[in-house]
Amino acid sequence: MLRTLPLQTHPERPDNYGAVSIADVPTDLVLVARGCYTMLPQRPRVPALRLERGRVVALGTRRSLTARRWLRARVLDLGDAVITPGLVDAHTHFFYWALGRTLVIDVTGAVSLEGTLRRIRRGARGKTLGDWVVARGFDYNVWGHGPPQAGDLDRAVADRPAMVHSRDWHTAWLNSAALRKVGIGAHTRDPKGGRYLRDARGRPTGIVQEAAVAELPDPVAEFARRNDAATAAAVDRALAQAYRRAHSFGFVGVHALDDAASLWHLQRQRREGRLSLRVVHSIPWYAFEQARTLGLCSGLGDDWLRIGGVKIFADGALGSQTAYMFSPYPGQGAYCGVPVLAGEELREAVVTAARHGWAVWIHAIGDRAVHDAVMAIGAARRVERTRLPHRIEHAQCVRPADVRRMAKCGVFASVQPAHLLGDITTADRHWPRARRNAYPLRSLVDAGVPLVMGSDLPIEGLDPRRALFAATRRSDEHGEPDGGWFGAQRITALDVLRGYTVGAAASVAAPPGYGTLAPGAPGDLTIWRDDPLRVAPEKLLEISIAGCVVGGRVHLNGDA
Repeated sequence: MLRTLPLQTHPERPDNYGAVSIADVPTDLVLVARGCYTMLPQRPRVPALRLERGRVVALGTRRSLTARRWLRARVLDLGDAVITPGLVDAHTHFFYWALGRTLVIDVTGAVSLEGTLRRIRRGARGKTLGDWVVARGFDYNVWGHGPPQAGDLDRAVADRPAMVHSRDWHTAWLNSAALRKVGIGAHTRDPKGGRYLRDARGRPTGIVQEAAVAELPDPVAEFARRNDAATAAAVDRALAQAYRRAHSFGFVGVHALDDAASLWHLQRQRREGRLSLRVVHSIPWYAFEQARTLGLCSGLGDDWLRIGGVKIFADGALGSQTAYMFSPYPGQGAYCGVPVLAGEELREAVVTAARHGWAVWIHAIGDRAVHDAVMAIGAARRVERTRLPHRIEHAQCVRPADVRRMAKCGVFASVQPAHLLGDITTADRHWPRARRNAYPLRSLVDAGVPLVMGSDLPIEGLDPRRALFAATRRSDEHGEPDGGWFGAQRITALDVLRGYTVGAAASVAAPPGYGTLAPGAPGDLTIWRDDPLRVAPEKLLEISIAGCVVGGRVHLNGDA
């Protein structure tokens, strides 16, 4: 006998979602909706689909999929909801976001120095990591003055070392105790690819940027590397909450750009059956030689946890004014940003990786960094044995000639449109000449560059509606500027959904059909209360997401 399962309560506030797993629904299931967008050109929309053993086996109508030969299936009637292939956030720091939610003070959104200090002072009473107080999310671009100093942070935390990471994670702000603890003083030299900001007398101000940040202690990573039962239990609790949060926004998978501790814990969870998101994990460039020696390469793993590319930093970020540009930053003399790995060094790194079977995921934000990255990938194409899915992460400022080069080289543009919501004013200020080439989404699509969509979690939240809104409107949440910021670079909601589905799959060389609802593809679906392809762009922030299905298992949003 067929059983119809009603869709649960209409979620109005994603921030309070509580993903409810329907445990009694088998993986042999027929889902019926207002429509299912398949991402298949020959059959773009169907009324229903069938899952068996965690995979899509048939598309059709409710009647055709519940005929006598399908009688054992149960039916999940989603009413007016619509289904798309499952969303994959292709650029996250998922593991450390999960840990950070429980271990790190969040100052994101504080609009003044004093407001930021209040949050740190309050959070420091309960959140410490060993000797350290750690916070994240400050953005001095919205404070109305320049970078803060160690003395400012001393007013919130004076008795212990404190470290606050910027919203873009390319700058760290240390208090005086932290400067003493790590030994940064007037005679400390800037490391290659990084810098310590200094006052007029040459003394460090407490602001540390790019490669210099990597040389600081990382209390969260040190916690994650502890090999004991209590740490594993804390990590499992943090990840379980994070998985539920991701499911609530319709995500079935993520690409994680984290470190060995992240990969180790996710492998442990895979063995223990705890992993409920599909994860493609990069390795950092500093670990490449060890990985190569062990014979690892892109693609190793299974449908739940796989190795993706090697992450290489070419430059910094717009918010920290460390993105590597062709034109100098206004008021900073000849300063054009921080080239972390650029020119010939970047080319050699990319060619070496490709020669050993590794795709590269190159962080490149400034137009000069993107240019160097494209040229390096072009050189790698001449030595790789098989065509590898190379990606440029962010690609925030791209000159037209380099858009064409990306298309010619078959490079994926791994973009995060939600950054645009906070970057308009910052780009106007710091990229006065180059801003016309910022977030060139329409140019990339028209040139044939495949887009891959992500959030850069935790710099932005997971919510995919922000990417939909930003990419289709090119304005802030208040509709400014009127007509959109360089509005000709808008793309469609379908372009965005392709980036979250077929683009994400192709960018990690997934088998044919992945990222679609083709028979044989994993049973990974996103369920939308409102049709994202039929809502006016200005309403995209208001649509509701009902949940997702991952490997045939249903997660619908209920009351938190």
